[in-house]
Amino acid sequence: MVSAWSRVVGRTAAGRRPPRAVHEHGLDNGRMRVAVWTYGATLVEVSVPGAAGGRTNLVVRLPALRHYEERTGRAYVGSTMGRFARILTYGHTEIAGRRHRLALNEGPHHIHGGPEGFDARVWDGSAVGGWGHGRIVLSLTSPDGDQGYPGTLHCTATFELHSDDRLVVRYEAVTDRPTLCGLTLHAFWNLVGDGRVDDHLLAVDAAAVVEAGSDFVPTGRLVPSATTALRTSAHRPLGDTRLDLCVLLGAEPTAPAAVLRHPASGRTLRLHTDQPGLALYTGDHLPAPRAGLCLQPGPLPDAPNQPAFPSALLLPGRTYRHVATYAFSEDDNGAAAVRTRRP
Repeated sequence: MVSAWSRVVGRTAAGRRPPRAVHEHGLDNGRMRVAVWTYGATLVEVSVPGAAGGRTNLVVRLPALRHYEERTGRAYVGSTMGRFARILTYGHTEIAGRRHRLALNEGPHHIHGGPEGFDARVWDGSAVGGWGHGRIVLSLTSPDGDQGYPGTLHCTATFELHSDDRLVVRYEAVTDRPTLCGLTLHAFWNLVGDGRVDDHLLAVDAAAVVEAGSDFVPTGRLVPSATTALRTSAHRPLGDTRLDLCVLLGAEPTAPAAVLRHPASGRTLRLHTDQPGLALYTGDHLPAPRAGLCLQPGPLPDAPNQPAFPSALLLPGRTYRHVATYAFSEDDNGAAAVRTRRP
């Protein structure tokens, strides 16, 4: 049985939008506990049994609501990002034959949905328990013209906790005009709950790496992963490797996109996704540097401006869907590695 709870954790500060109550919605299967805040549809807890009968939170979180509300230098810790969760160079994009200028928030570029992206909104929602699994369902409406995007977008974020310790995150969205849509969860993972992630082992199923310049603007080239420094073929320690890039995943949907292991604790996280890309970031600029590894499935960066990249266009009458499954286990012997997907 998965139980559910809800509670108020605070109110947003007065600003451009009226203050609103922020709720925490949670699920507990007796072993794993998951909590999501309605501010930014933010994942703040994924706890598993720890030492002395307690629990260890495997997802990085900030100390208080006010830290999530900070606009300058925000790290998007655990947040849901949209409408488009990647960079759009110079904030320009063509949608259904019309040129649109989006709000800028990273120098001359638009990134992670803009200065008032979905991570900075209070979503509506609730939590419901049940046999086998429980779910937290949050919803948000983004009006026409929001951050420069055309069309009214209605979207939902669903967090399902299953009795077998799987967390399934689902995003869906519909629009009344052609628009862009690419939602994602910007969670940082640390399988011991604190310290740096340098002693974690990572395997990634990368068919190619998105080549980008120093400002993270894609060149449009996809570089075979075997020719890059990204370690993809087997579990290798992160060490002091700095990752801040995006990869194109392979085509086999049954294979995990990434496997993160911590040998000393025996904990393993396997990520499955139906998305074409996976961003990897070792959190070198977090408030506590390298406190977690971000595994962020979603579209490829600047996809609307790169004809060779998978499309991020959403049309009326169609439903945007994104599913990511985070499966947790312990005492894994490390024999299972990422199976190479068919390119």
